[in-house]
Amino acid sequence: MPDRRRRRGRSRERIHLVSWAGFPNYGDELITARWLRFLARRRPHAEVWLDTRFPGMTSALFGGMHPGLVATDAVFRTLDAALHHESRPVGDLVRELGSPHFDLLLEELHQADTLHVLGGGWQNARWAENSWVLDALRAVAEVSGARLLATGQGLMPAGPASFEGFGHVSVRDAPSAELLGIPRGYDDAYLTGSIPPRRPRPRPGEVEEVVLCIQDDLQDEGAFDRNIAYAREAVRTLGIPRERVRYVEAIPGTDHPGYAALADLVAEDGFVPFAGMWRHGLEMGPHQLWISTRFHHHLVASLHGARGVALVGDTGYYDIKHRSIAELGSRWTVTAAEERTLGTLRSQRAPGRFRRPVAAKLAEARALYPGKG
Repeated sequence: MPDRRRRRGRSRERIHLVSWAGFPNYGDELITARWLRFLARRRPHAEVWLDTRFPGMTSALFGGMHPGLVATDAVFRTLDAALHHESRPVGDLVRELGSPHFDLLLEELHQADTLHVLGGGWQNARWAENSWVLDALRAVAEVSGARLLATGQGLMPAGPASFEGFGHVSVRDAPSAELLGIPRGYDDAYLTGSIPPRRPRPRPGEVEEVVLCIQDDLQDEGAFDRNIAYAREAVRTLGIPRERVRYVEAIPGTDHPGYAALADLVAEDGFVPFAGMWRHGLEMGPHQLWISTRFHHHLVASLHGARGVALVGDTGYYDIKHRSIAELGSRWTVTAAEERTLGTLRSQRAPGRFRRPVAAKLAEARALYPGKG
């Protein structure tokens, strides 16, 4: 029988979010920010504990987004202990304690009313050990009776992740839905609350600005060079002058080799680092054509009406991610840097309005956290 005695003596609800944020990576940070801002409206008086690998960076990224925010690494410290120096599995560590270096963290973890795994592509075969996070949360729920939630998950390529015992699970792409035998859902970044307004569309075929980002991580052999060559040829084909080309970083450092290879095409002040975009935002809209390998660039830019090309350099992972957005009506070209697609750049149609995913994600969030707001 779950021991709820201590939780009953606490008047404030405690929501424990588990996220891959804090690295930082634009997509994971965006997902986490969406949920924190939603909970600030929906659950302003709750304690919201945000569990990441990097609680210091988490505080810098998300400070002030929820009045009850507490940064922690309880789940991830348990995972690291089980991976590197503890002989017991994560479930035993969580249930039985006996790890003096971080038992206090685990005792706090037992106080959660809700354990919520935020979305992203971190529960799959590429990082199979992350499935132990789910094992740890199941063990917490056995002790405390907390409810278990997971939203916006991307599970391809399929790994050992099991959501047995979770009261709610949603996924963001069709293959993940088929794997679990549930309806296809949507990425957590669609938790915007409303569809962003769009500036007027340019004339057909007109491109006022090109935005680039070519990553060098998680790429098939030779993909980075192919994607760089494609981006270079695309800018030449479009005839866009250098002063109207920007490069937007999603992961600091990791995306910089792409900028270094294309810097001669980018405006002198056109490099937008992650920190600049995070602090000051970035104008996105129908005047732009994006050429990016990053999934959440595709999602957010198309949500704001930008046309684009999603370059796929990692089959079995990024191709599924990008197609999940194209299927919703982004109308972006999803390609493995095939030159034949260069001739279609000016003829791309503007993205749809994404009313269904935005409305469905908000409805899902409200159903999980009933109340006002």
